[in-house]
Amino acid sequence: MLSSSVTTDVTSLPTKRTFLIRLSDEANPENGLYSGRVEHLQSGQTSRFQSESSLRKFLSTVLLDQLKQEQSEQNFEDS
Repeated sequence: MLSSSVTTDVTSLPTKRTFLIRLSDEANPENGLYSGRVEHLQSGQTSRFQSESSLRKFLSTVLLDQLKQEQSEQNFEDS
């Protein structure tokens, strides 16, 4: 069982950053094997992944796209 020294009030976490990660039967993080499907719930974007790095890449891409969109909307409102 994993334990954490950090506790987070989940009500303070933004729903726009919610992802659903489904691991395949073959996934075995103990052996460094990550495979499955990830979905960004707000946008509906999905991706299959076969490694931890491809999962991280999808998460980073979605979050960076979201940040760019928010900045673009803010710039539009400011003009």
